[in-house]
Amino acid sequence: MRRFLLILSILLVLSTCKKNDDSTSLENASKIVEYTYPKNNGPYKNPMKGWNTGWWKDYDYASVGFQYIKWKDFESTNGSFNYEYIEEVINRPGSAGRHLILRLYTDWHGDNEISDGGPDWLYDQIGVERLRNENGKYITNFNNEKYLSEAKEAINALSIRYDSDPRIYAFQIGVIGYWGEWHSYGYSEDFQLTDETKDQILIFYKDNFQNKKLMGRYPWREPLKSTGDIGFHNDYFGPVPHSDEFDEAIFDVNKWIEGPIGGECPPQTQISQNDFNQIYLSGLGEKMIKKGHYSTMKGRNACEKGGSAEFCDVFMKLHRLMGYNYQIEKCKFKERLLTNELLSIELEINNIGVAPMYYDWDVEFGILSDEKELLKIIETDYKTTNILPGNNMFFRVEKSIVDFLKGKYNIGVRIVQPGSQIKKSEVWKLDSRNAYILFSNEVEVTNGYWNHLNALEGGWSILGEFDIE
Repeated sequence: MRRFLLILSILLVLSTCKKNDDSTSLENASKIVEYTYPKNNGPYKNPMKGWNTGWWKDYDYASVGFQYIKWKDFESTNGSFNYEYIEEVINRPGSAGRHLILRLYTDWHGDNEISDGGPDWLYDQIGVERLRNENGKYITNFNNEKYLSEAKEAINALSIRYDSDPRIYAFQIGVIGYWGEWHSYGYSEDFQLTDETKDQILIFYKDNFQNKKLMGRYPWREPLKSTGDIGFHNDYFGPVPHSDEFDEAIFDVNKWIEGPIGGECPPQTQISQNDFNQIYLSGLGEKMIKKGHYSTMKGRNACEKGGSAEFCDVFMKLHRLMGYNYQIEKCKFKERLLTNELLSIELEINNIGVAPMYYDWDVEFGILSDEKELLKIIETDYKTTNILPGNNMFFRVEKSIVDFLKGKYNIGVRIVQPGSQIKKSEVWKLDSRNAYILFSNEVEVTNGYWNHLNALEGGWSILGEFDIE
């Protein structure tokens, strides 16, 4: 419980920084202070990255939830869309308070003879065909024009309500194929997905979702191979040729720059101890995450009760490895100022992760009192999407302090989701863990988890202090 409360309070104070003098960096400065900071591998939780909570399990390390949207529950009556059902999905255990990846599906290739996702009216009233295979399982004719027309209406209804919703991380381009995965494995050519069907669905998703990131299934197959501005999901992350093919396609043309890469470990890997070992303990998982530039993944929780400390350590290492990881390198500003001078700040941040942040969050500086009370926010127009892995980003701001009294002050920085000031409202419904990005500096390990030593309300990380004389 203590660890959970620490994380809920968010954001570190960089309290053990090192200070150096420099008189060359800032224009007209008589004395510049350069702060450098402890370096580490990063916190165990940051927004929109790491192992996610798929299957409705509420793991405290996860900032991302993955959920399927069953079409028949979203549109049980033709033309009548049940947004209350979507809200129930969003607020399930393991989803509430997290950014979500959602996928609309029709057919579920499971134990049921008739796939459970398609609405009854689609077949009984509209006349879309279903085909039974030799194992007694049904598949929908996804190429049917009536099917495509109705599917587009459902997609459009989702986009109208959720394309600008701050709780949503991404929509996977689903609705065709088993589980919405764009394949109909095991069926005759008559019901295989055509290129025209794939083109229609891809174009329609891209036309209707202008704000949310999209994720496709097969980066090496057309039309997804040639499209831009989307990410991808690998639903078979593991020691198999199929997964290698996925990672090669991502790596060869740097598709990870345009959209997030994610996926899931297949069910047998999540169950089989042998397969589990192959991913986690062999080093394969780390290699795959780096090559495919994965930001998030659904997989077996190696830290559950009964899991070994070795498994948990590797699991959390991979968790922190995914996605972005911002490290503060150094910061420069004047140690003493007169009230008629400008406060000038230079900050250098490095992304030591494997992927960028795929949304532009607000980079803000703050002037705080000696008691760490926020007094002034200094807004910037810097773009977090520009901080690519291995790249340093340089920030510079200037602010008048003419309205401030003489005394001691602190300089803070935060990266915050736009609109986070309403995070406690009924509409927002994201908890504070997901409103701000934590820097990788100044963390400690407690029971296998990375925790920040200190925290400030509002997400402020303290860079150093200055005096107004």
